[in-house]
Amino acid sequence: MSVTIRSSAWGGSATNTSDLLINYITDLIQPLEPQLRFAALGIRKDVPTGYDRLLFPQPQQIGVPSSTMQGSSGGSVWGGGTSIFGSTFASGSVGVTAITEGVNPSAITWGANAYSASGYQYGVLVQVSDLLVRGSAIEVVENCSQQIQNAIARMVDDAIQVVVNAGANGVIYAGGKTARASLASGDLLTQTEMTKAWRNLSSVNASGLEAYDGAYYAAVIHPTVMADLMTNTGSGGWVDVGRYTNPMDLKEGKMKDFRGIRYLESAWVNYFNSNTNVFPTTVVGKNSYGWGYLQAPTPYIVSTPDSNNPLNVYTSISGKVTLGVTRFEDSPGVYRIARCESATAS
Repeated sequence: MSVTIRSSAWGGSATNTSDLLINYITDLIQPLEPQLRFAALGIRKDVPTGYDRLLFPQPQQIGVPSSTMQGSSGGSVWGGGTSIFGSTFASGSVGVTAITEGVNPSAITWGANAYSASGYQYGVLVQVSDLLVRGSAIEVVENCSQQIQNAIARMVDDAIQVVVNAGANGVIYAGGKTARASLASGDLLTQTEMTKAWRNLSSVNASGLEAYDGAYYAAVIHPTVMADLMTNTGSGGWVDVGRYTNPMDLKEGKMKDFRGIRYLESAWVNYFNSNTNVFPTTVVGKNSYGWGYLQAPTPYIVSTPDSNNPLNVYTSISGKVTLGVTRFEDSPGVYRIARCESATAS
């Protein structure tokens, strides 16, 4: 069992009490915390007590094949995959059809698909000695509790992005490559890949993924990849457009909203191990994925003696959370997440 005891880092030890240090403390130096993005972008639906599954039902589409239109010679629709209604239309039957006068069309099968996730539980436990709690120059219980909350929040964002970035479809590779293993150190993210991501989500399933506030998709991007995107001088890129439209953005180094995408920087983005470190820039819309708590983040502080701690020589400070995460459609022509993979020069 690991119990955190007094030491010189805390301003106290067996021969150097925290009282010797307290006169020199003016303010706490706060640790650096990453900005967490993925939890804010998904559809959240918490699970009530008595249920062990997170469920997002989706009504199936009813197909409108372009070949049914009067005078049409068939063809296809961009973004529709193999058919205009994609893979979410169940029975394989034609949906809306031409009606022969006086004859009802054949009935079709209609229903709903379900996207679900079971719960995954995470937790952390810290035990600090009674002397540290009593004699430290900082409020040990309060500060430890805050760091536990921060750690659980990072864990939640990490668990969500692992699922969100696990899809096989909708992936765009920098440098014109066709696989992650082909990416090399010089394959940096450019506006070309981001414009393709916007195009693909805008036309997916021949209807387009709904944007946030009807205006922008959101891209979660690592600062090192953002630096590559901002310094690219290609035609139509941020530098090229910004010098004529908004020079202040260039001076401030803020891309913000650009060409249909709102950029959200986060240093808490997992990269993929490959021939080079491969960073995902994840582009999502209003209905790209869902998540929720089966057990909301819950703190626990035990500062009373019990059978395992009869002399109350330590205080237990802990927290736990249980959550589920699910992507929605993820098949060619129907996916709801575009992921641009690239190396980084930074």
